Amino acid sequence: MCGIAGIVDYQNPLTREAIQRMTDLIRHRGPDDEGVALLGPAGLGHRRLAIIDLSPNGHQPMTVAEGHLHVVYNGEIYNFQEVKDELLALGVVFRTRSDTEVILRAYERWGPGCLEKLNGMFAVALWDANRQALFAARDRLGKKPFFYHHRPGRLSFASEMKALLADPRIERDVDPQAIDAYLTHSCIPGPRSVFRGISKLQPGHYLWFEKDRLSTAPYWELTFGTNGTPVREEEAVERVEELFRASVRRRLVSDVPVGAFLSGGLDSSAVVGMMAELQSEPVRTYTIGFEEAGFSEVEDARAVAGAFGTRHHEYSVRADAIEILPDLAWHLDEPFGDSSAVPSWYVAKLAARDVKVVLSGDGGDELFAGYNRYQRALKPKLWGWIPHTVRRGVIGSVATSLPLDWPGRNRLYEIGNIHRDASADWIGIYPYIRERIYSPAMRAELSARRREGLGVAVEDPPRLRSLDRVSRLQYRDTTRYLPDDILVKVDRTTMAHSLESRAPLLDHVLVSYVATLPSTWKLKDGVSKYLFRRVVQRYLPAAILEKKKQGFAIPGESWFRSTLQDHAKERLLDPKALGRGYFDRRVVEQVLTYHAQGQRDFSAWIWCLLVLEEWHRAYVDPGTRRV
Repeated sequence: MCGIAGIVDYQNPLTREAIQRMTDLIRHRGPDDEGVALLGPAGLGHRRLAIIDLSPNGHQPMTVAEGHLHVVYNGEIYNFQEVKDELLALGVVFRTRSDTEVILRAYERWGPGCLEKLNGMFAVALWDANRQALFAARDRLGKKPFFYHHRPGRLSFASEMKALLADPRIERDVDPQAIDAYLTHSCIPGPRSVFRGISKLQPGHYLWFEKDRLSTAPYWELTFGTNGTPVREEEAVERVEELFRASVRRRLVSDVPVGAFLSGGLDSSAVVGMMAELQSEPVRTYTIGFEEAGFSEVEDARAVAGAFGTRHHEYSVRADAIEILPDLAWHLDEPFGDSSAVPSWYVAKLAARDVKVVLSGDGGDELFAGYNRYQRALKPKLWGWIPHTVRRGVIGSVATSLPLDWPGRNRLYEIGNIHRDASADWIGIYPYIRERIYSPAMRAELSARRREGLGVAVEDPPRLRSLDRVSRLQYRDTTRYLPDDILVKVDRTTMAHSLESRAPLLDHVLVSYVATLPSTWKLKDGVSKYLFRRVVQRYLPAAILEKKKQGFAIPGESWFRSTLQDHAKERLLDPKALGRGYFDRRVVEQVLTYHAQGQRDFSAWIWCLLVLEEWHRAYVDPGTRRV
């Protein structure tokens, strides 16, 4: 796992110092080694976290012996040995044991088609000196990040946005639509970023930059629905177990110690159980809990750890964890309102004390329909008989006009179903508060943009229309919520502590296979993850198989009514915060007051606003910005 950065400038000469400034800002991603190479119009930079082939042979930027291909790469190619064997059979000669050289030689042999051969998590940038072109790509499911900025004659890229900002010519022009997207989804969906001039390469896409022409294209797409081959449930159970076992085994390959995040839920417990079966040494497990009842799964994690004889470690997060918010906002790059980033930060810090690699259960909820909202989506709506025009025109208008603290306002808004774009089924925050909290100027600008068709809605591909309700939700979560929220959180919080996280349930072969199975095998008779439960019931404790889904967020409702109440008020009502022009002071005060008095739970909103303010102080305000 590493950090990459670089510039291609066809008009102006590059300096080593320009690339060095970029890599210095992402040193946490790779404290073991660094490298910079100037290659005519291209400059490549790298920070290395050594995991496989710890020798200097793994140094990057790496160049083929002929000197015409150069690469920097962040991630792991789990099947690199298989690809290497195929290339060896074709007469290709290798000089290292690293997967980096496999990427170079695979591109040399197959060009952009090499991506189809690779199984892993990666962001890669390769300078093709013969064509004077940059080829870059991001893994299929978006585990590794890739930011870029393009202006005439120049393209710069990096693993994290902060490295791009080392260039003083990149304007910190905050995009109000990105702020609107953030307050809709609690993150900023790609390819947009919080700054107008910076974009994200989408998962499963590659980028080509040649003679100042920039293009991006998909090389992989997730497809739901049967592939035409009849499969019995028993066959599916056997195949999923086979793929899951192979995925975990691939992710245990490492020349440094490997551990596992253990929440006590089904997915992480299944990963730990499979690790225990595949390795002789006890698994090292790491768990985070809270003092507040109902937010901690520590007891469940202990039960799993005991069942598999792991070397178990725990840490309890308290309300004073808010002290990490400035550092958290810095490492997250953009405003990010998923409060589970806090426990993720602490569990990564805990694990990084004695391992450099961890396996996690990320992806299980998307893959096997584990979220509670999937079950809610299948329940008949009691108000379905009400004509749509009445729901949207009358009930929706009433809901929008009611005071923020009015009981039942959420339900009326849901019945009104005003927010009908494709993102409505994605995790987010009720938009009626967002619309009320904006200042008149912010509302006017966003309204103008929406009239131009430039709002935050994310359109579904037409092929989704033929899918059942659960499959549509899974597609949206896997292609949007997962890469823009879950995987951002995991990547930034682990890499902040120089820790690599691997997700066996997000092996693209496993994901592609499960996507072809009937949704009724994933959510069956009210039982979520039905098929996966059948796979792991052989070795998991019965209590874990039977426990209900539990979230990983902070206990914000109680924190913002007690320990953090004054902090939130001081930060959000500060003249500097209000002077940004986004929000109506009166509504911000109402949100804080109603929450403090116990009239409503606005903790998710308070957290989002706090993170947004800390982000501005880290990245925008001249007196406090960190780059």
